[in-house]
Amino acid sequence: MELFVLLVQYLLLAFIVIFATSKLSYYVDELDKKTHISGALIGGVLLATITSMPEFITSITSTLSLNAPALAFGNVFGSNIFNIMILAIADIFFIKHMFFNKVKTQRKTNFLVIIMYVIFLIPLFLNLFSSMGYQSFTFDFLLVFNIASILILIVYVLSILAMGQDETEQSEETSDLTYKKIGTMFFLWALVVIASSYFVTIIASNLGEILNLDQSFAGAIFLGIATSLPEFTAVITLFKLKNHEAALGNIVGSNVFNLTIISVVDIINVKDDIFVQVFNGENATENVPLLLLLGLINSIILMFALLRRKSYNKFTYIIPSVCILIVYLIYIGLSL
Repeated sequence: MELFVLLVQYLLLAFIVIFATSKLSYYVDELDKKTHISGALIGGVLLATITSMPEFITSITSTLSLNAPALAFGNVFGSNIFNIMILAIADIFFIKHMFFNKVKTQRKTNFLVIIMYVIFLIPLFLNLFSSMGYQSFTFDFLLVFNIASILILIVYVLSILAMGQDETEQSEETSDLTYKKIGTMFFLWALVVIASSYFVTIIASNLGEILNLDQSFAGAIFLGIATSLPEFTAVITLFKLKNHEAALGNIVGSNVFNLTIISVVDIINVKDDIFVQVFNGENATENVPLLLLLGLINSIILMFALLRRKSYNKFTYIIPSVCILIVYLIYIGLSL
C-alpha cells in the first residue's frame, strides 16, 4: 500500500512538472521572438537554469539533509544521460525535421561538457589508486577535490561565454505579448516547476528503500527521470514550435549546469568530501563511475552528431540518436 501511495505521488508531481514546463517553454519561445536574442543563449542559460532547478534542489537535499551523496551523483549523472536521450527521442520522433542538419550552435558548449566529465575522472582515478594501496601522491586529497570543483566552476563560466557567442538565425516572427506579461508568467510557472520538484527527493529516496535499490541507481532512475521531466517537456514543446536552437541549448545548458551542481555541493558541504564518500567511502558504489563513463560516451556521440556533415539519408542520419538510446539501455541492463 505504501509503495502504491508513493507511486501515485510520484506520478502526480510528474504531471504537474510536465504541465508547468510546457507553459514555461511557450513563454521562452515568446521571449525569443520578442527580443531576438540567440535561442541558444535563452535555452542554454535561462531555460536550462530553471529546468535544472529540480536537480539542484534534490542534490542539495540528498547530500545535506539525507546524507546520501551517491543519490546526488546518481541524480546528476543519470539526468544528464536521460537529457541526451530526450534529444535522441525527439530527433527520432521528429525525424522529418532533420534536427542535427539545422542546428549550428552548442558545439563549443558540448565540448566543455566533455571537459567537465574528464575533470570528474580525476578524483575517480585518485580514489581507485588509493584503494589499490598507492599512496605516493604528495598532495592532500581534499585539496585536489576542491581544485576539481573549482575547475568545474571555471568551465561553467566558459560555457556561458560560449553560448553567448553562438550565432543563430533570427526568427522573423514577433510576439504580441508585452515584456511584463512574458516575464510575469515565466516567473510564476518557474516557481511551480521548482516547488513541485522539492518533494521528488523524499519520494525517490523512499521508493529506493522500499525497492531495495542502490542509492545511485535510485537517483538515476526515479530522481534522474523525474527531475529531467522539465527538459523532456521543454524539448518536445520547442520542437513543436520549431525552435530547435533553444531545444538544443536547453539540453546542453542543463547538462553543464547539472555537472556544476556537484562542485557547488562539494564546496558548501564542509563536513565531508563527497568525492571521497562516493568513490572510496562508506557510500562508495559501482554505479556512479558507470554513470560517469556512460555520460561521457553519450556526450561524445552528441558531439559527433553536431560536427558531422549533413546527412539526408534517414538511415545514416539517425545512427547517433540510436546509439544514444542503446547507451541508456545498456546502463539500465547493467544496473538491474
